[in-house]
Amino acid sequence: MRGPHQERTRVGRDGRFELVEHVGSGGFGHVWRARDSVLAREVALKFLALDRLVGRRPNPERLAIVRDRFARESLIAAKVDSAYVARIYDCDIDGDEPFLVMEYVDGRPLSDYLGSRPLPLARTCRWSRQIAQGLAAAHDRSVVHRDIKPVNVLVREADSDVRIVDFGLSRFVDATETHSEAGTPLYMSPERCRAEPGDERSDLYSLGCVMYEMVTGWPPFGDEHAEAFALARAHEEQLPMRPGQAAGVPAPLDDLIMALLAKEPRQRPDNARVVVRAIAEVERLLGDTGPESSPEEGPADGAHRAGTGFADRLSAAELNVRHLTTQHGRDHHLVITARMELADLTGRSGDTRGAADLYDRIGRDCDDWYGPGNSLALDAFEGMARWVVARGTTGSQRTS
Repeated sequence: MRGPHQERTRVGRDGRFELVEHVGSGGFGHVWRARDSVLAREVALKFLALDRLVGRRPNPERLAIVRDRFARESLIAAKVDSAYVARIYDCDIDGDEPFLVMEYVDGRPLSDYLGSRPLPLARTCRWSRQIAQGLAAAHDRSVVHRDIKPVNVLVREADSDVRIVDFGLSRFVDATETHSEAGTPLYMSPERCRAEPGDERSDLYSLGCVMYEMVTGWPPFGDEHAEAFALARAHEEQLPMRPGQAAGVPAPLDDLIMALLAKEPRQRPDNARVVVRAIAEVERLLGDTGPESSPEEGPADGAHRAGTGFADRLSAAELNVRHLTTQHGRDHHLVITARMELADLTGRSGDTRGAADLYDRIGRDCDDWYGPGNSLALDAFEGMARWVVARGTTGSQRTS
């Protein structure tokens, strides 16, 4: 498998691709940022780990079969056309290593945004809808991903939109007859856990797992340290705690996630376009149900409220934070101010939990950068306290 310190700088027919930077490694192989000398554009090259797929001493006939299958699967995946799917431009071979030529996405994986805390609801809905739209475009072409997970969703630096990567690779791995079944146990559907091929609704189950983690801060079952067998049993037999038990998750979003996590494929939404419409309806409820509210007042009736176009304002505020961070660095006072404005905007949309979490992160960062007791840190923790109070007020209104 091509390592990160490869001596050669050009690969492909006639040295078409110049290797620029090793981006990362994974179960399928290595990824490089490269320059296409023919079309004068940046691309990503994904080299496949043949030793995983065909063994360390494959015979020539076996290699030829795998290469042909790789070319066929690449051709199928290349037909997917969506703004939310990283395009596959070509496939090639360098020595014994086949590689994909893909759209280069300048951004970070969704997994970098996940942790022990939920994401703000507006961001959760936006990214979930975009993933569903990408899946819908793929499923229209009868292309199933089979390994939807946070590391296979990249968030672009330029506009904070997502791109799904690795379409076609899981199907290719499944077809190699090496017993190295593709998929990630934390996000694998019950039927895939049973080694069944699965279909479009398997992707929807995995999307449900990713959405669950976005709104709660943790996957529906286990963590990255859990045994694969135990995770498979959980996906097949257990029901996760409803995400709506975490305060602040709207009932329609809670119901949608639980529907996506249904054990039987036929009990899940019919297709990805149904999911897109359901998320869009949640976004409408978040964005069009009433006037803005202050931290002291909270949402007037316990629902998520915001003015018309609030989702666009949140997106613009997020981009402003990213741009200022690029220009000045994370610890600049302009970045901190922009993050506080984003936190307040999040709270006024009705996501009081999200606002409190954002302020808490700002306070912790300021503590680390400037030391405990710094005025910016104190301002941030005061902002967190305001939205915690607003959240508690909202919760009491819901239960009264």
